[in-house]
Amino acid sequence: MTIVRGYDFPDELFYMVEHDIWARLDADGALTVGLTALGCRVSGEFIEFMPKPVGTKVERDRALAVLEMSKTIRSARAPAGGTVIAVNEDVRRRPQQLNNDPYGAGWLVRLEADDWTRDAALLTPGNAVAAAVERYMDLYLVPTFGADAGPAA
Repeated sequence: MTIVRGYDFPDELFYMVEHDIWARLDADGALTVGLTALGCRVSGEFIEFMPKPVGTKVERDRALAVLEMSKTIRSARAPAGGTVIAVNEDVRRRPQQLNNDPYGAGWLVRLEADDWTRDAALLTPGNAVAAAVERYMDLYLVPTFGADAGPAA
């Protein structure tokens, strides 16, 4: 596990750091996609999750879901091109799951990737995420998260 300024980034995942997205290649060859702990924290409390329907084709770096917070709306971007094969219905019913467990029960969608090898090469692997996250946090002035750091965002 890589920890950057108090935010967890599991090493086995791939990241679109600039969009706060993670992807995990599962044993069945599909991708599970979610929002990073950093993305969840800086976004605030989620009140709605509106994913693309199962069967929808998505392009890499295009919206695969819309996330609504109390004062803003953001899109969750696809880390790979492919087809939506599952939507997290629990998160649809209880969007707070995103904040509670972003790398577990708070996943967003599962994708059948068109070309994972090609798209994975465009992502940041977990074992190299620290430097990319540090640059991102510096660029957007994201504060450190922790007991004595105060709230982020």
